Amino acid sequence: MSERADVTWKNLLDSFTKGLDIAIEKLEERDVEDIPGAREALLKRLNDMKIHFPKDEGDIFIKSINDKIQNAFFPNTKDFAEAFEKILKSRTHEQDYIINELVNGFVTSRTKAIAAGTQVPIIDRMVEAFSTRNDFHIVDHQFYAMFGDPNKPRKYVKKNLQELVDMFGLVAKELVVEKDKRRSERKVYTFYTFPDEIIEILEEKYLIIDEELGYAYVSEDFDRNVFISMFLANIAIHRDEPKEIGGEYTINGISAIFALILLLSFMPEVSVDETNPILRDPTYDESNMSVIPKSWMMKQVLEPLFEPLIKIIAYRLGGGLWLSNIIDSEINKKLHNQIRFLLRDVNKWILGNMVRVNIPIFVEISNIFQEITVSGDTE
Repeated sequence: MSERADVTWKNLLDSFTKGLDIAIEKLEERDVEDIPGAREALLKRLNDMKIHFPKDEGDIFIKSINDKIQNAFFPNTKDFAEAFEKILKSRTHEQDYIINELVNGFVTSRTKAIAAGTQVPIIDRMVEAFSTRNDFHIVDHQFYAMFGDPNKPRKYVKKNLQELVDMFGLVAKELVVEKDKRRSERKVYTFYTFPDEIIEILEEKYLIIDEELGYAYVSEDFDRNVFISMFLANIAIHRDEPKEIGGEYTINGISAIFALILLLSFMPEVSVDETNPILRDPTYDESNMSVIPKSWMMKQVLEPLFEPLIKIIAYRLGGGLWLSNIIDSEINKKLHNQIRFLLRDVNKWILGNMVRVNIPIFVEISNIFQEITVSGDTE
């Protein structure tokens, strides 16, 4: 890093430390826990973070973001197919349900003008549309029928659909028919599809050939992970070109999503007394779930940590260019709040307690924190 970059990074770490001070102060002022020891566990975690996070120039953040988040979700390559395949291989719906829901929620909010009047998430509709044909193509009129708004002019709909195509890295192609059967005139059909190099990957992974019946069809494994991987791969290869990925809105949204993931990863695991009824609930799995302290959900605790983390994520993923897009505007504030509130939607609720499912990314980042904390305590 240059001297200027070092100063920027130090300022970001200082800002996060100040946020920890505020969160600790607010937590000490108020006790909202009904699980014995939960507040104390959270206070200990926040104080440990205050001690260890600034060490070695923010080594915990660098390892968590560079090694775990960037490698898995934003590979350092300019090759779209390579980025897509790396992300797709590391994702499963079961493992990364929370991440899928966060990204899906963001994409839906980004494209809500297209999805007006429907309760079906955009990505789910994309899966439905593309899985009906074995060539992974959608004709433009089918696209309009699925995503268009009859109350809006076609020009408006077309503009928004193009935004959707660009967001996922899809491509538009034309088929010219010199003599249309219906009108006996030249006709140009537009259809949307995946880039050729992505088609090869999809055909190998999702196309099933039924030799007995003599046709091919798309397997049920073709799901929202495909489009989430396309979306993230498109961001990865165009991270230096904000206009290509939706500009400030996308940068703020993605940075907020992964800031939220860091917050969930840093959360302490609360020990629940064996008499607590939550342990007897059939939906609670003690081996891969942990109760989220109610204090962790307090706005006074989350907010001073969330905003600095958004900037830290932006800087690690996109450098000063991304950081310069995290500006204090009403639109960005609203977006950050929307994503922060998703915390309540993507975790499980059991007997009035919010429960975190310990998906791999949470465990991996938490382990980094634990390793550095333990090594620091033994020095």
